[in-house]
Amino acid sequence: MQSSQLDPMFNPTSVAVFGASETSSGVGARVHANLLAAGFDGPIYPVNPKYDTLSGRRCYARVADIEMPVDLAVIATPAATVPGIVGQCADAGIRNVIVLSAGFGEGGEAGERLARQLLDTAQREGVRIMGPNCVGLVRPHLGLDATFLRSSTPPGSLALVSQSGALCSAISDWAEPHHLGFSALVSLGNSLDVDFGDVIDFLANDPKTRAILLYVEGVRDAKAFLSALRRATQTKPVVVLKTGRHQQSSEAAHTHTGALIGNDDVFDAALSRAGAVRVQGFGQLFAAAEVLSAGKRSRGNRLSIITNGGGAGVLAADRAGDLGIELPPLADATLAALDKVLPGFWSRSNPIDILGDASPEHYGAAVTAALADPATDGVLVMLTPQAMTEATEAARTIVETVPKSSRKPVLACWMGETAVAEGRALLSAHGIPDFTTPEHAVEAFSYLAQYDRNRRLSLETPGPIEERAPHDVDGARMIVEAALSEGRAMLSDIESKAVLRAFGIPINLTIEAHDADDALVAAETVGFPVAMKIRSPQVPHKTDVGGVRMGIQTAVDAKIAFRDIVDRVRAARPDAVIEGVTVERMARIEDARELVIGVSRDPIFGPVILFGAGGTMVEILRDSAVGLPPLNEVLARRLIDRTRVARLLDAFRDRPAVDSDAIVDVLLRVSELVCELPNISGLDINPLFAGPGGVIAVDARITVARAPARDKPYDHMAIHPYPAHLVSRQHLQDGTPLTIRPIRSEDAESEAAFVKDLSAEAKRLRFMGAISELSPEMLVQFTQIDYRREMALVAIVEQPSGPKQVGVARYSINPDRTSCEFAIVVSDDIQNQGLGTRLMKALMEAARDHGLTRIEGTVLKKNAPMLNLMTELGFAVRPIPDDPDIVAIDRWL
Repeated sequence: MQSSQLDPMFNPTSVAVFGASETSSGVGARVHANLLAAGFDGPIYPVNPKYDTLSGRRCYARVADIEMPVDLAVIATPAATVPGIVGQCADAGIRNVIVLSAGFGEGGEAGERLARQLLDTAQREGVRIMGPNCVGLVRPHLGLDATFLRSSTPPGSLALVSQSGALCSAISDWAEPHHLGFSALVSLGNSLDVDFGDVIDFLANDPKTRAILLYVEGVRDAKAFLSALRRATQTKPVVVLKTGRHQQSSEAAHTHTGALIGNDDVFDAALSRAGAVRVQGFGQLFAAAEVLSAGKRSRGNRLSIITNGGGAGVLAADRAGDLGIELPPLADATLAALDKVLPGFWSRSNPIDILGDASPEHYGAAVTAALADPATDGVLVMLTPQAMTEATEAARTIVETVPKSSRKPVLACWMGETAVAEGRALLSAHGIPDFTTPEHAVEAFSYLAQYDRNRRLSLETPGPIEERAPHDVDGARMIVEAALSEGRAMLSDIESKAVLRAFGIPINLTIEAHDADDALVAAETVGFPVAMKIRSPQVPHKTDVGGVRMGIQTAVDAKIAFRDIVDRVRAARPDAVIEGVTVERMARIEDARELVIGVSRDPIFGPVILFGAGGTMVEILRDSAVGLPPLNEVLARRLIDRTRVARLLDAFRDRPAVDSDAIVDVLLRVSELVCELPNISGLDINPLFAGPGGVIAVDARITVARAPARDKPYDHMAIHPYPAHLVSRQHLQDGTPLTIRPIRSEDAESEAAFVKDLSAEAKRLRFMGAISELSPEMLVQFTQIDYRREMALVAIVEQPSGPKQVGVARYSINPDRTSCEFAIVVSDDIQNQGLGTRLMKALMEAARDHGLTRIEGTVLKKNAPMLNLMTELGFAVRPIPDDPDIVAIDRWL
């Protein structure tokens, strides 16, 4: 893979400072002084026509006067001058710029014009810009402090990316006294060009960064944000603090789903899908920073608490209960070990109360025993300053006791201030995170546990997919387009159910009736008993105005019900246009539970799917969970399990369990529906009756709106769904049916078997090393791919025993976003059938579909068959000077 486009920005070898001066209050002066004070190991070029020299260095009137190459420009000049300076930087070959200046998007109409001019210049010249209106960038291990912060930032392994310059300033000031260090401090400002996605991408591959903290006020590019987060969390914990948590969705008035989903629910769903951990406050972000800086990771959520005060232990235990942290009972060996060294009245339970007169030796013994307990994933050691307490010596004993090789995190909470200050500083200085309150300490451990849980969940892979009947996507799309062409924002009940049926979702037959006679005919057609509901575009919630009658048994009752419904709605909503009623047979699902499945369109993250308890009380019960599509079976079941109603789906008392597979199937079909129909703005299936015999959508409502113009398919989705348009069905030369299609998460089993069955030579040629089979982590990486960043095409042949994977070709898009790096391997069993050629041609076509212009790779020089294939396909072959065993190949698409 190529290095990141932002590498010269984050790892520059030379810096130019525009606006450097001798004015102590000036931003440019402060930046120049910080760069000099931090000890940047490279030339620093001040640029300001007012000076000949600054701080004993030559000062340049123009960037063009600098004779040597410059990696990074930092601009601290008036806003009006910045677009011109960026143009001058481009002319001088500088492609990375940090703009500290304010007065752009936040500067009214004139500022917005300047922002557009600046962005146009940058895009035209190929310049990447961080900011404007930002504090800047710190890379402590390089001595790079390109900010106007007052305090220096110590080096370490944490990276902070913030939209708030004030937060950067606070954390920088807070870091050194708490023995925290940073690999990067990044202030995004207005994020005119470089945004969260760009920076997270860089930090995910940065060897200096072990954990990432994000302060988010708003997300501009949801697709890039989630794509980068999903990649980063595979290898590093990411903790997010998001402000503005209580904005409500603008769609609340139109659908039940819109009323139930707030913007913060969607952000939570996005972070959950990406595997990031969320904190709710500034103090929690500090706590996360402290625990992550220690570099320890938890292998679960089981915590042992050691304390010399019972009350403190109870506080910690209560907070653990709030957060779902388990306090496991002590193993027999742990009890025996502690009985030998502790007084007879110790608690003999978790929390481990070692009593108020506990000596430093007691602390050391308790920590040793807790760490050795196999049921413990982490240890919290607490101390309250009592008359007999030796706070500093106890801290020193903890430092000496905890082995540096221990994989279990140890956290400390020395409560108080004056009496424990020295001990707390000692713990922190030796890499043991220290907290002032039990609650913050337990919360900090919970972040490690959440990250571990997210990692384990990401390793869950669905079983092989069961092929379902194809959807009538074109038919559903035509129904939606017809409504939009008529200027309607809502489909009728019959249209809504027709769209659901087109995607294979079970519905009950519904007939429209314009008058009482029509209602009778409709009732006789579908069969009694029937339900009758008002038809009116102005009445989305029919029961609220008496617009629904259930269990109508006879013809006479049908005619009476029609008149009664129409009269009630006219009285309640005289402004409503009444088009008649709909008549449907009463749904017959034995032991049914009422559920709701819905869709709402978030302005940032696009379609969001809701599942929960349904019925007329849906907005009162508010028992629901949301997730981002596309869903697979694992994600669908996880969505269901996050609700209280999930417990009612199992068997209880005399009621049998519902068909949970049928519920999952509806969720998957709804997911496919919103992926394929970007003009769906809202959807309610309420109620969805679910019972032991299956499910049926009793009532459905769909709202529609024109989606913004799209450059590519699925641009309305925050997460790219399965690209079904790349599926190709062919035959091998011997007539064997062959399918070439994008890989999906359900292929984990077949992918594992395919790699395991490759010959040793094939594995060596593909992986350029010894590998016998894929680990769970590699399996997830290979099958749960981000279709916006990469592509993997599998070749499947039909055999008497069933489908079998016989080849895979994949590419990953390079940081330049115009080229990709590929790899291909074909089963040893399928040779001389032209499979490699077909796979490569399909892969190159997918790359063109991605908008890429060049494909490249590396091949072992001994791999003659692969080199012959590449030559036949028009690839150029070039030697690699540093490695004579490998050649580089590439071609234009």
